[in-house]
Amino acid sequence: MKKFRLLLLDANVVIELCELGLWGLVLEKCEVLLARTVLEVEAQFYEDEDGEKVYLDLEEDVKQNRLQVVDVPLKQITAFMALFKPLYVGALDPGEKESLTYLVNAKDKHYICSADKIVFRVLGALDREDQGISLAFLLKQLGETRKLAHEFSEEYRELWTKKGKTENFLGQALK
Repeated sequence: MKKFRLLLLDANVVIELCELGLWGLVLEKCEVLLARTVLEVEAQFYEDEDGEKVYLDLEEDVKQNRLQVVDVPLKQITAFMALFKPLYVGALDPGEKESLTYLVNAKDKHYICSADKIVFRVLGALDREDQGISLAFLLKQLGETRKLAHEFSEEYRELWTKKGKTENFLGQALK
């Protein structure tokens, strides 16, 4: 299988992959990028079945070149966010803002894997629906089939991408 090239992961996906024990597989099979905010602030831990925090140490993956960290200048993020109406601006967390800004400004085509509806709405509004993928789709491409929560499904991604396209058509997304 060909590697997924330039795949940006949202914090919720990183956490889910770690919790499922599939983080190493994704790093092996994909060229993974994380926004610095996702790495340093958002993807910190998950709670196991006993409610105990399991802390993530992704810095070792960075040091071993299994994971690339991207930094996006604040000026670029501000310009990207200026494209949107308040309905969208308020729903994006800092890691999503940084990741999406990087995606739309990159010279090469990137994909973003998330489980947040706002990410897919933004991609739909920007007519970039082909750059969003669900965790279920990604894992299927890697030969893994796991029962995942609905927000990680392809159906969820498609629903919210269409909603973003509709909101943009109705003048609710972009300024």
